[in-house]
Amino acid sequence: MRPPSGTIPVVPRSSGLFRTAPPGESSFSGVSLGLARPDVLHWLTGLHGLSSPTVFGADTVTRNGTTDPLVGHVLDDRYEILQRLARGGMATVYRAQDLRLGRIVAVKVMHDDLDEAQGTDFARKFDREARAAAALTDSHVVGVFDQGIDDGRPYIVMEFIEGCTLRNLITREAPFDPERALSLIEPIAAALAAAHESGLVHRDVKPENVLIGNKGQIKVADFGLARAASAKTITVAKGNVIGTVSYLPPEIVAQTHADARSDIYSTGIVLYELLTGEKPYTGENLQVAYAHVNKSVPAPSQTLRRNGHAPVPDYVDALVLACTRRDPDRRPADGHELLTKVRRARAAVASGVTNDESLSAVMYPAGWREGRNWSSGDARSGATRIDTEPIRLSARIRGRDRLTASAVPGSSRTRAGATAAPAATRVRADQEPARPPSNGWHPVGAPSRPSAPVSPVDYSDHLSQTGPHQLPRHQRSPMPRSQRTPLFPEIVNDPVHRRRRGIVATLLVLILATVIGVSSWWVTSGRFIETPDMVGMSQDAAISAAQQAGLTVSFEQAFSDDVEAGVVISTDPTAGTKIERKSQIDAVVSAGPQTYAMPNVAGLTQEAATQALIDAHLAVGAVTQEYSDTVAAGDVISASAEAGTQVVHDTAIDLVVSMGPSPIKVKDYTGKSADEAKSALERAGFTVTTEEQPSSEVEVGHVISQDPASGQLQAGSEVHLVVSSGAEEVAVPDVRARTADDARSILEAAGFEVEEKYVDEDASVRLNRVQKTDPVRNTKLAKGSTVTIYII
Repeated sequence: MRPPSGTIPVVPRSSGLFRTAPPGESSFSGVSLGLARPDVLHWLTGLHGLSSPTVFGADTVTRNGTTDPLVGHVLDDRYEILQRLARGGMATVYRAQDLRLGRIVAVKVMHDDLDEAQGTDFARKFDREARAAAALTDSHVVGVFDQGIDDGRPYIVMEFIEGCTLRNLITREAPFDPERALSLIEPIAAALAAAHESGLVHRDVKPENVLIGNKGQIKVADFGLARAASAKTITVAKGNVIGTVSYLPPEIVAQTHADARSDIYSTGIVLYELLTGEKPYTGENLQVAYAHVNKSVPAPSQTLRRNGHAPVPDYVDALVLACTRRDPDRRPADGHELLTKVRRARAAVASGVTNDESLSAVMYPAGWREGRNWSSGDARSGATRIDTEPIRLSARIRGRDRLTASAVPGSSRTRAGATAAPAATRVRADQEPARPPSNGWHPVGAPSRPSAPVSPVDYSDHLSQTGPHQLPRHQRSPMPRSQRTPLFPEIVNDPVHRRRRGIVATLLVLILATVIGVSSWWVTSGRFIETPDMVGMSQDAAISAAQQAGLTVSFEQAFSDDVEAGVVISTDPTAGTKIERKSQIDAVVSAGPQTYAMPNVAGLTQEAATQALIDAHLAVGAVTQEYSDTVAAGDVISASAEAGTQVVHDTAIDLVVSMGPSPIKVKDYTGKSADEAKSALERAGFTVTTEEQPSSEVEVGHVISQDPASGQLQAGSEVHLVVSSGAEEVAVPDVRARTADDARSILEAAGFEVEEKYVDEDASVRLNRVQKTDPVRNTKLAKGSTVTIYII
């Protein structure tokens, strides 16, 4: 939501384009820069009066429901307008393509209505701004590339920065330790040093204008308000003071005057916020501006102790207090002096120095010891604690919140013409008088000594030199007595005139009462409206609700496991919060659950597939095993989600893992033909080996034995067959001339059966010797064969 301007008229100058990050460390889920999967944040700067930042990116979408006629147009035949990024009170910023150099740039185009309403004033200012910013070339400053006029529209071409703002960093991580806070403030001081050396003043230093690139570089943006440092006043556009009230120096609040020391004050407020995580003053704009003028910024350590944090070194406190002194004369003179002190403080912090009186005195000269009582204000300048009515702003500040001269303490006159001290003002008696600053500026609200009458119109350039809180003495040349207005003019005592004056007075009182009543209503409640409840609505319904309430709405997408896609999750501000009319509401719309692409895990080992799922933000579900003839054992056959499909984060994916080919039952072929057994086993997927052995029991060519003979084997396993080569053959031994008994013994030992026959059955005398054998000697016969011996 664009911050309301409050009661101090201020031209808002937040500018840019940023992109949040996805879920993870901080999660842009969303702006995660502390993002586990950080996206790039794009931030565009250099626009006066921009509305709140417009969000783009892979995870964010901005929608304002409007179209822009310049989108698609080419400026000066070179810069093609691609997209409108943001619109402010003075100009609109676009994302554009430089057709000549082929790069993305930011183009700021001035509003036509401003040029028409102000003649050539805004065009001249636009041209001055471009020339001043382009002349400033420094590594810590966002660059200006080009400027021109297209179809009567002045424009500026600027650098397009990738990164985030210091505001994003403060929101996520502040408070910072002193060393890191000083490391962040040092590039800002370096940028201001370069600007001040060139005679330029930034005038709006704040975290939103400090960019941190995605490679760590730090740049100060939006030197668009910078003008020659010798200029005496800030330009007031559309009746608003240019600047951001939280970081606005008191001299600008009081008289719209700024120089290099004003940038030092704003930088000191930024350093205070880095160290403490909060701004020194909060509240309505008028209250904050009043505090800047009438109060001294507390030491960071004081705030840190109050919040339960450890204090910072005293010289860091001293540096902040020196930068934020209300008297500009007592601040560092310019960016160079600030840079020197920041570097010295940073070196001391890096060296482990906790407290150093001498270094503190360098940071906060001539008054360090007195200034140690931070709560009492600026010891050097003798600033007092103020408890007065609201301050009177410069008459040059126009707007609904301006105050009349009667609201200024000390502005009423006595009958003799002297200025009376306000009764509500209290001054601490123990504070010493302070010397008047050289530039003539003092905070408003302290007691003053009698002086000449105060001008009720514009005294911003004539502030008092007499005291730290005294109203300025109205300076004018003496006027001849004849030309002076009588202090007590002649009063007509006629009754008719008295009645007429009474009627006129009554009417004036009624008109004044009406104006006061309407103004009070508008200031307190009339300009505010309750934020409508958009949670649970679709985008179209939310836009309609915002329009009916006189508001605008921008949308940013965020993943949600609980809310349906396209439905509003939350709004900032929340429903029922009072906001100014025509303000912007930032709504977060559900993009549904975050999904990730399913990786291809088929063919991976189970371990590799598990890691692939974890890397894809998914989980492993049930794991089952199956036989596969094509997938090696231990590898994944399939998963429960198809590769490439989008799967909701943390979904459990089931896996099927291969156990290799299916086992095959082994059939026993013992006693079967060897050829038949081998063919059958090979057809079943086995590898068959054979060997032959003689066997008198198994037929030749048949299987004597098989290994294994039963069970199950994987395809390709080996089965061994032992095949019969028939009975074993033995040569018939020579037993001729041996006795019958010896021959029988020899033949039986050789494995033969023996049959005896006599050569002559009728012979009376026998020698009992073997004459011959049948088969004859050396004939090979199978064991068990019968050999016949012939005996004589």
